[in-house]
Amino acid sequence: MPNIDLHHHIYIPEAEELAAAERRRRPQHADSFEGFFPPVSSEYNRRMTQEKWGQQLRDAGRKLADMKADRLDMALVSPPPPAFFYWMAGPPGDHVSRVTNDGIAGFCQKHPDRFRGLGNVPLQNGGEAAAAELERAMGMGLLGCIIADRVGPHALDEPQYEAFWKAAERLGALVFIHPDFADFKPLFPYYMANCVGNPLATTVAAARLILSGHFERWPGLKVFLAHAGGNLPWAIGRIQHAWEQRPETKVHTPHPPRHYFKNLYFDVITFSHSGLRWLVQEVGADHVVCGTDYPYDMMQERVVDFVEGSGLSAGDQEKILRANPAKLIRL
Repeated sequence: MPNIDLHHHIYIPEAEELAAAERRRRPQHADSFEGFFPPVSSEYNRRMTQEKWGQQLRDAGRKLADMKADRLDMALVSPPPPAFFYWMAGPPGDHVSRVTNDGIAGFCQKHPDRFRGLGNVPLQNGGEAAAAELERAMGMGLLGCIIADRVGPHALDEPQYEAFWKAAERLGALVFIHPDFADFKPLFPYYMANCVGNPLATTVAAARLILSGHFERWPGLKVFLAHAGGNLPWAIGRIQHAWEQRPETKVHTPHPPRHYFKNLYFDVITFSHSGLRWLVQEVGADHVVCGTDYPYDMMQERVVDFVEGSGLSAGDQEKILRANPAKLIRL
Protein backbone atom coordinates (compact mmCIF):
# COMPACT_ATOMS: atom_id res chain seq x y z
CA MET A 1 0.00 0.00 0.00
CA PRO A 2 1.42 3.45 -0.89
CA ASN A 3 2.50 6.22 1.45
CA ILE A 4 -0.02 9.03 0.87
CA ASP A 5 0.23 12.76 1.64
CA LEU A 6 -3.24 14.27 2.22
CA HIS A 7 -2.03 17.88 2.68
CA HIS A 8 -0.33 18.89 -0.57
CA HIS A 9 -1.04 22.19 -2.32
CA ILE A 10 -1.46 23.10 -6.00
CA TYR A 11 -2.01 26.30 -7.99
CA ILE A 12 -3.99 26.39 -11.22
CA PRO A 13 -2.48 29.07 -13.53
CA GLU A 14 -5.77 29.82 -15.30
CA ALA A 15 -7.44 30.61 -11.98
CA GLU A 16 -4.51 32.82 -10.99
CA GLU A 17 -4.88 34.74 -14.25
CA LEU A 18 -8.59 35.34 -13.58
CA ALA A 19 -7.83 36.58 -10.08
CA ALA A 20 -5.08 38.87 -11.34
CA ALA A 21 -7.45 40.44 -13.86
CA GLU A 22 -10.09 40.91 -11.16
CA ARG A 23 -7.54 42.55 -8.85
CA ARG A 24 -6.70 45.05 -11.57
CA ARG A 25 -10.39 45.75 -12.21
CA ARG A 26 -11.34 46.34 -8.59
CA PRO A 27 -8.21 46.46 -6.40
CA GLN A 28 -10.10 47.99 -3.49
CA HIS A 29 -11.94 44.69 -3.04
CA ALA A 30 -8.97 42.37 -3.46
CA ASP A 31 -7.91 40.37 -0.44
CA SER A 32 -4.16 40.81 0.02
CA PHE A 33 -2.23 38.41 2.21
CA GLU A 34 0.38 41.11 2.54
CA GLY A 35 -1.82 42.76 5.16
CA PHE A 36 -1.12 39.91 7.57
CA PHE A 37 2.66 40.32 7.62
CA PRO A 38 5.31 43.01 8.13
CA PRO A 39 7.48 43.85 5.10
CA VAL A 40 10.26 41.44 6.08
CA SER A 41 7.85 38.50 5.91
CA SER A 42 6.11 39.67 2.75
CA GLU A 43 9.41 40.10 0.92
CA TYR A 44 10.55 36.63 1.98
CA ASN A 45 7.28 35.11 0.72
CA ARG A 46 7.64 36.83 -2.66
CA ARG A 47 11.22 35.65 -3.06
CA MET A 48 10.40 32.07 -2.10
CA THR A 49 7.48 32.01 -4.53
CA GLN A 50 9.73 33.17 -7.36
CA GLU A 51 12.62 30.87 -6.51
CA LYS A 52 10.89 27.70 -5.33
CA TRP A 53 7.25 27.56 -4.33
CA GLY A 54 5.84 28.68 -7.68
CA GLN A 55 7.32 25.71 -9.51
CA GLN A 56 6.47 23.28 -6.72
CA LEU A 57 2.84 24.41 -6.72
CA ARG A 58 2.37 24.04 -10.48
CA ASP A 59 4.78 21.51 -11.96
CA ALA A 60 3.93 17.80 -11.77
CA GLY A 61 7.51 16.73 -12.46
CA ARG A 62 8.83 18.79 -9.54
CA LYS A 63 6.08 17.46 -7.28
CA LEU A 64 6.87 13.85 -8.16
CA ALA A 65 10.61 14.36 -7.63
CA ASP A 66 10.03 15.93 -4.23
CA MET A 67 7.57 13.20 -3.28
CA LYS A 68 10.10 10.52 -4.21
CA ALA A 69 12.72 12.19 -2.03
CA ASP A 70 10.23 12.20 0.85
CA ARG A 71 9.25 8.54 0.24
CA LEU A 72 5.70 9.50 -0.75
CA ASP A 73 3.88 7.58 -3.47
CA MET A 74 0.64 9.57 -3.78
CA ALA A 75 -0.73 12.98 -2.82
CA LEU A 76 -4.16 14.55 -2.40
CA VAL A 77 -3.75 18.00 -3.98
CA SER A 78 -5.74 21.07 -2.94
CA PRO A 79 -5.47 24.85 -3.37
CA PRO A 80 -3.81 26.85 -0.56
CA PRO A 81 -5.67 29.74 1.14
CA PRO A 82 -4.51 32.47 -1.29
CA ALA A 83 -6.32 30.51 -4.01
CA PHE A 84 -9.67 30.29 -2.22
CA PHE A 85 -10.50 33.73 -3.68
CA TYR A 86 -13.32 34.44 -1.22
CA TRP A 87 -12.93 38.16 -1.99
CA MET A 88 -14.31 37.47 -5.49
CA ALA A 89 -18.06 37.47 -4.80
CA GLY A 90 -20.84 36.96 -7.33
CA PRO A 91 -20.34 35.43 -10.80
CA PRO A 92 -16.53 35.95 -10.78
CA GLY A 93 -16.32 33.85 -7.62
CA ASP A 94 -18.38 31.05 -9.13
CA HIS A 95 -16.29 31.17 -12.29
CA VAL A 96 -12.89 31.08 -10.61
CA SER A 97 -14.00 28.06 -8.54
CA ARG A 98 -15.06 26.23 -11.69
CA VAL A 99 -11.78 27.02 -13.43
CA THR A 100 -9.83 25.89 -10.36
CA ASN A 101 -11.70 22.61 -10.16
CA ASP A 102 -11.45 21.93 -13.87
CA GLY A 103 -7.70 22.46 -13.57
CA ILE A 104 -7.29 20.19 -10.55
CA ALA A 105 -9.39 17.46 -12.15
CA GLY A 106 -7.34 17.68 -15.33
CA PHE A 107 -4.07 17.56 -13.39
CA CYS A 108 -5.15 14.42 -11.53
CA GLN A 109 -6.45 12.74 -14.68
CA LYS A 110 -2.99 13.07 -16.23
CA HIS A 111 -1.42 11.25 -13.26
CA PRO A 112 -4.18 8.96 -11.93
CA ASP A 113 -1.83 6.65 -10.06
CA ARG A 114 -0.12 9.49 -8.19
CA PHE A 115 -2.63 12.26 -7.49
CA ARG A 116 -6.18 12.74 -6.25
CA GLY A 117 -7.80 16.13 -5.77
CA LEU A 118 -9.92 18.35 -3.56
CA GLY A 119 -11.62 21.35 -5.13
CA ASN A 120 -12.51 24.91 -4.23
CA VAL A 121 -16.09 26.05 -3.56
CA PRO A 122 -17.49 29.62 -3.62
CA LEU A 123 -18.63 29.83 -0.01
CA GLN A 124 -18.55 33.63 -0.34
CA ASN A 125 -21.68 33.22 -2.50
CA GLY A 126 -23.50 31.15 0.10
CA GLY A 127 -24.16 27.52 0.85
CA GLU A 128 -26.26 26.75 -2.21
CA ALA A 129 -23.60 28.02 -4.63
CA ALA A 130 -20.93 26.06 -2.76
CA ALA A 131 -23.08 22.92 -2.75
CA ALA A 132 -23.69 23.14 -6.50
CA GLU A 133 -19.98 23.50 -7.28
CA LEU A 134 -19.07 20.72 -4.86
CA GLU A 135 -21.43 18.36 -6.66
CA ARG A 136 -20.06 19.40 -10.06
CA ALA A 137 -16.45 18.97 -8.89
CA MET A 138 -17.08 15.55 -7.43
CA GLY A 139 -18.79 14.56 -10.67
CA MET A 140 -15.39 15.13 -12.33
CA GLY A 141 -13.66 12.83 -9.85
CA LEU A 142 -12.61 15.21 -7.08
CA LEU A 143 -13.10 13.79 -3.60
CA GLY A 144 -14.43 16.86 -1.81
CA CYS A 145 -13.16 20.35 -1.15
CA ILE A 146 -10.84 22.50 0.89
CA ILE A 147 -12.29 25.49 2.75
CA ALA A 148 -10.98 28.14 5.12
CA ASP A 149 -11.77 28.30 8.82
CA ARG A 150 -14.15 31.19 8.07
CA VAL A 151 -15.48 33.20 5.14
CA GLY A 152 -14.48 36.79 5.75
CA PRO A 153 -16.09 37.63 9.11
CA HIS A 154 -18.52 34.69 8.93
CA ALA A 155 -18.11 31.39 10.79
CA LEU A 156 -18.60 28.06 9.04
CA ASP A 157 -21.50 27.07 11.31
CA GLU A 158 -23.64 30.08 10.33
CA PRO A 159 -26.99 29.18 8.71
CA GLN A 160 -26.19 30.54 5.25
CA TYR A 161 -23.80 27.60 4.76
CA GLU A 162 -26.12 24.78 5.79
CA ALA A 163 -26.89 23.79 2.19
CA PHE A 164 -23.18 23.20 1.69
CA TRP A 165 -22.83 20.95 4.74
CA LYS A 166 -25.94 19.01 3.80
CA ALA A 167 -24.53 18.40 0.32
CA ALA A 168 -21.12 17.43 1.72
CA GLU A 169 -22.70 14.68 3.79
CA ARG A 170 -24.97 13.49 0.99
CA LEU A 171 -22.09 13.31 -1.49
CA GLY A 172 -19.67 11.67 0.92
CA ALA A 173 -17.25 14.55 0.46
CA LEU A 174 -14.06 14.96 2.42
CA VAL A 175 -14.06 18.55 3.70
CA PHE A 176 -10.58 19.83 4.49
CA ILE A 177 -10.53 22.85 6.80
CA HIS A 178 -7.32 24.80 6.25
CA PRO A 179 -6.92 28.01 8.26
CA ASP A 180 -6.69 31.40 6.69
CA PHE A 181 -4.39 33.87 8.41
CA ALA A 182 -5.91 35.42 11.51
CA ASP A 183 -6.63 39.13 11.15
CA PHE A 184 -5.59 39.88 14.74
CA LYS A 185 -3.08 42.67 15.17
CA PRO A 186 -1.00 41.13 18.00
CA LEU A 187 -0.16 38.28 15.59
CA PHE A 188 1.31 40.67 12.99
CA PRO A 189 5.04 40.36 13.84
CA TYR A 190 7.39 37.39 13.99
CA TYR A 191 5.30 35.26 11.57
CA MET A 192 2.87 34.60 14.43
CA ALA A 193 -0.07 34.90 12.01
CA ASN A 194 1.00 31.45 10.86
CA CYS A 195 2.76 29.68 13.73
CA VAL A 196 0.25 30.86 16.37
CA GLY A 197 -2.73 32.22 14.42
CA ASN A 198 -3.32 29.30 12.07
CA PRO A 199 -3.63 26.64 14.80
CA LEU A 200 -5.88 28.97 16.79
CA ALA A 201 -8.14 29.60 13.79
CA THR A 202 -8.57 25.87 13.17
CA THR A 203 -9.41 25.32 16.83
CA VAL A 204 -12.14 27.97 16.79
CA ALA A 205 -13.70 26.67 13.57
CA ALA A 206 -13.74 23.03 14.65
CA ALA A 207 -14.99 23.77 18.16
CA ARG A 208 -17.87 25.81 16.72
CA LEU A 209 -18.83 23.00 14.35
CA ILE A 210 -18.93 20.62 17.32
CA LEU A 211 -20.84 22.87 19.72
CA SER A 212 -23.28 24.15 17.09
CA GLY A 213 -24.47 20.60 16.48
CA HIS A 214 -23.24 20.21 12.92
CA PHE A 215 -22.22 16.61 13.50
CA GLU A 216 -25.60 15.90 15.08
CA ARG A 217 -27.45 17.25 12.05
CA TRP A 218 -25.09 15.63 9.55
CA PRO A 219 -23.52 12.65 11.34
CA GLY A 220 -21.92 11.34 8.16
CA LEU A 221 -19.66 14.36 7.66
CA LYS A 222 -15.93 13.70 7.23
CA VAL A 223 -13.87 16.74 8.20
CA PHE A 224 -10.10 16.83 7.90
CA LEU A 225 -8.27 19.42 10.05
CA ALA A 226 -4.91 20.86 9.03
CA HIS A 227 -1.87 21.15 11.28
CA ALA A 228 -2.86 18.36 13.69
CA GLY A 229 -6.18 20.07 14.35
CA GLY A 230 -4.56 23.23 15.63
CA ASN A 231 -4.96 23.36 19.39
CA LEU A 232 -8.20 21.34 19.45
CA PRO A 233 -6.77 18.01 20.69
CA TRP A 234 -5.01 19.88 23.48
CA ALA A 235 -8.10 21.98 24.33
CA ILE A 236 -10.76 19.27 24.17
CA GLY A 237 -10.48 18.49 27.88
CA ARG A 238 -11.28 22.09 28.76
CA ILE A 239 -14.09 22.25 26.19
CA GLN A 240 -15.56 19.04 27.54
CA HIS A 241 -15.34 20.32 31.12
CA ALA A 242 -17.29 23.41 30.02
CA TRP A 243 -19.89 21.13 28.41
CA GLU A 244 -20.27 19.29 31.71
CA GLN A 245 -20.64 22.52 33.70
CA ARG A 246 -22.34 25.08 31.48
CA PRO A 247 -25.86 24.89 30.01
CA GLU A 248 -25.12 26.98 26.91
CA THR A 249 -22.68 24.37 25.62
CA LYS A 250 -25.36 21.64 25.54
CA VAL A 251 -27.97 23.45 23.42
CA HIS A 252 -27.05 21.53 20.25
CA THR A 253 -24.89 18.70 21.58
CA PRO A 254 -26.50 15.82 23.49
CA HIS A 255 -23.14 14.04 23.52
CA PRO A 256 -19.88 15.26 25.05
CA PRO A 257 -17.68 17.22 22.62
CA ARG A 258 -15.10 14.45 22.42
CA HIS A 259 -17.81 12.19 20.95
CA TYR A 260 -17.66 14.16 17.70
CA PHE A 261 -14.00 13.37 17.12
CA LYS A 262 -15.43 10.40 15.22
CA ASN A 263 -16.11 12.86 12.37
CA LEU A 264 -12.65 14.44 12.44
CA TYR A 265 -9.26 13.55 10.98
CA PHE A 266 -5.97 15.19 11.95
CA ASP A 267 -2.72 15.39 10.00
CA VAL A 268 0.65 14.71 11.62
CA ILE A 269 2.07 18.24 11.35
CA THR A 270 3.29 18.66 14.93
CA PHE A 271 7.08 18.99 14.36
CA SER A 272 7.45 16.93 17.52
CA HIS A 273 7.70 13.17 18.01
CA SER A 274 6.26 13.41 21.51
CA GLY A 275 3.49 15.66 20.18
CA LEU A 276 2.58 13.12 17.52
CA ARG A 277 2.49 10.30 20.06
CA TRP A 278 0.22 12.38 22.28
CA LEU A 279 -2.04 13.25 19.33
CA VAL A 280 -2.46 9.56 18.52
CA GLN A 281 -3.19 8.82 22.16
CA GLU A 282 -5.77 11.61 22.36
CA VAL A 283 -7.71 11.17 19.09
CA GLY A 284 -6.86 7.58 18.16
CA ALA A 285 -4.61 6.24 15.43
CA ASP A 286 -7.64 5.67 13.18
CA HIS A 287 -8.10 9.45 12.94
CA VAL A 288 -4.52 10.58 12.25
CA VAL A 289 -3.24 10.83 8.66
CA CYS A 290 -0.06 11.65 6.82
CA GLY A 291 0.13 15.27 5.68
CA THR A 292 2.94 17.68 4.85
CA ASP A 293 1.63 21.16 3.84
CA TYR A 294 3.83 20.94 0.73
CA PRO A 295 5.60 23.01 -0.48
CA TYR A 296 5.76 25.72 2.14
CA ASP A 297 8.47 26.25 4.73
CA MET A 298 6.00 25.28 7.48
CA MET A 299 5.65 21.81 5.96
CA GLN A 300 6.43 18.61 7.84
CA GLU A 301 9.54 17.58 5.92
CA ARG A 302 10.59 13.95 5.46
CA VAL A 303 7.20 13.00 6.81
CA VAL A 304 7.58 9.23 6.40
CA ASP A 305 10.86 9.30 8.29
CA PHE A 306 9.21 11.54 10.88
CA VAL A 307 6.32 9.14 11.52
CA GLU A 308 8.57 6.07 11.51
CA GLY A 309 10.91 7.72 13.99
CA SER A 310 8.19 8.83 16.39
CA GLY A 311 8.09 5.73 18.58
CA LEU A 312 4.60 4.69 17.46
CA SER A 313 3.78 1.03 16.98
CA ALA A 314 4.14 -0.51 13.55
CA GLY A 315 0.36 -0.86 13.41
CA ASP A 316 -0.20 2.83 14.13
CA GLN A 317 2.40 3.82 11.54
CA GLU A 318 0.63 1.67 8.96
CA LYS A 319 -2.68 3.39 9.69
CA ILE A 320 -1.23 6.92 9.56
CA LEU A 321 0.94 6.61 6.48
CA ARG A 322 -1.15 4.26 4.38
CA ALA A 323 -4.41 2.74 5.60
CA ASN A 324 -6.23 5.87 6.83
CA PRO A 325 -5.29 8.06 3.85
CA ALA A 326 -6.20 5.25 1.44
CA LYS A 327 -9.63 4.97 3.01
CA LEU A 328 -10.25 8.72 2.78
CA ILE A 329 -9.25 8.90 -0.88
CA ARG A 330 -11.22 5.74 -1.70
CA LEU A 331 -8.17 3.87 -2.92
